[in-house]
Amino acid sequence: MADRFNVLLPRGGPRSIIDPLRTQGDRTPAAGQAGKSGGVSFDDIMTGELGGNTVKVSPDAQERMRLRGIPLGQVELDQISRAMDTVAKKGGREALLIGRQATFVVDVPSRTVVTAWGPNETKGHVFTSIDSALMLDS
Repeated sequence: MADRFNVLLPRGGPRSIIDPLRTQGDRTPAAGQAGKSGGVSFDDIMTGELGGNTVKVSPDAQERMRLRGIPLGQVELDQISRAMDTVAKKGGREALLIGRQATFVVDVPSRTVVTAWGPNETKGHVFTSIDSALMLDS
């Protein structure tokens, strides 16, 4: 039964949660991944330095997300990265990214999350100094 699922992934054996193509026996950390266990460190997540197009998070945005309990994992960073790519193709520089869990203001050229708000904090808020807005994937 398990063999038919291995057709989808080239190597057999248990998979890593972070990298499904890497088996647990493969202990060499991928680029941008640190730590003794070969997993992703908290600092890597907060700076967005997990390979590919990096997304940085400003100290102000980090503090706001911590205080407001806004989740920021690899899925959210990927969404923000794709959104920045889309906005950049249209010539945007400062964008408002609206998601289900949070709203972010990002500086597209530097690929930096400038600030963040929780889902209930944006009602009646006036957003200034932005030239683009994009709804994030759900």
